[in-house]
Amino acid sequence: MGFFGPFSPGTGIGFYILPPVLILLAITLSMTLPITKRVKWSTYRRPLYVIAVMFENWISVVGLVLILVAPPGVGTETKAVYFLLTIIVFWAATIVLASKRIQSRFIPEMGLFRPDLLYPTGANLARGEIFAGLGLKLMLTITPVSIHNFAWLPVWNWWGLLWAELSMVFLVAVRGMTKLKIVLMGRMIKQKMLGWRGTLLEEGFLYLGFAGLSYGFLNVFMGYIPFTVVYPRFWPGAVIMGIAAIILIPVRGYLKHKVDRITMSYQRTLGLMAILYVGVMVLMYGMIVMLMGRFLIVTTSLGVVLGVFLQILGISVIVFGRARSIMNDRKGMLPQMLWVLSHADEEDRQRVMKMRLEIFASMNENERFVNMMNMYDALMQLPEDKQSIMLGAQMMALSVLEAEKRNKCMRTMDRVTSMGASLQ
Repeated sequence: MGFFGPFSPGTGIGFYILPPVLILLAITLSMTLPITKRVKWSTYRRPLYVIAVMFENWISVVGLVLILVAPPGVGTETKAVYFLLTIIVFWAATIVLASKRIQSRFIPEMGLFRPDLLYPTGANLARGEIFAGLGLKLMLTITPVSIHNFAWLPVWNWWGLLWAELSMVFLVAVRGMTKLKIVLMGRMIKQKMLGWRGTLLEEGFLYLGFAGLSYGFLNVFMGYIPFTVVYPRFWPGAVIMGIAAIILIPVRGYLKHKVDRITMSYQRTLGLMAILYVGVMVLMYGMIVMLMGRFLIVTTSLGVVLGVFLQILGISVIVFGRARSIMNDRKGMLPQMLWVLSHADEEDRQRVMKMRLEIFASMNENERFVNMMNMYDALMQLPEDKQSIMLGAQMMALSVLEAEKRNKCMRTMDRVTSMGASLQ
């Protein structure tokens, strides 16, 4: 058995630590490696971004701290203090993902792989669910009996962490690249994925990623190896998870389709993130109910205090932090979209540029100026030959606009170019 518990189940210290720890380290290193010698590494891997990425390994630190302070399954006051402290540090390393200092300047060698764009929004998703899910779990499962012996603390399981990591890769990297390359780029250039196919792919991946992450961390918390424990399977919980699927896929997907994704306002983005949070909470409650075999309610004031505290951390990340990260993401994504568009067929390029200008013309003066200024800044990041191509496409698109729309865009364009020249 050993001092720290069984060897093979992955609840203590043993070989089973290596897969999740090394995989997480490999993932974080791959997002910080140099990709070109033409530009200085710190230009496209900014210090705050590197720090935030490397802090992903903090999940492993949390597990090691819990195990080294006291054996798995043994709760102590010291263990509780260390656990809450590590959670707060992990939250602090997460909230910085909303900073604009995360993002770097676009360079062509990056292509579509922009970790500085994909990672902040994806990490807010994953980490926000961790905080919110942990808060919900503590709120529902801290009982009068478990308060004094600290049995509410996570047991920890490294195999469960491995499954959670694989779910995070799916949620952040696989979904992020699918959303960018297949859905967003496909819609923009080839007019594909315009209907429910794109929504089901994008939001369905989101739901699957959340479900996998929830299941992984539930096993981490309980000290179980995923797929080896026969849970009670209380089927009303599956119905609740189905309600979460409705909230996250058709409802949220429909609301995202109603407006242009690139120019969506912060307020609307915030609203979509609030719906996301509600859907995630319903999903996790349904999973807890299904796997625990009964409906759970709050029974202690400590559960309320700790649960609400962690919910606040979760909301700050998954709603406010992610909304701000997405606003940064959209602006940072523009030069890469324009770069892709510069390689497209002339017909597609003209159609997309005309559609962009029509959207700008439909806005009020301030919104139009902000969005056209963002596009100007993005154009200035492209190589000179691609700038010429896109500026030519812009002028051609202007020439075929209706007179009123063309005049609006040209007036704003004059403001943008004069301000851009004064800043250079």
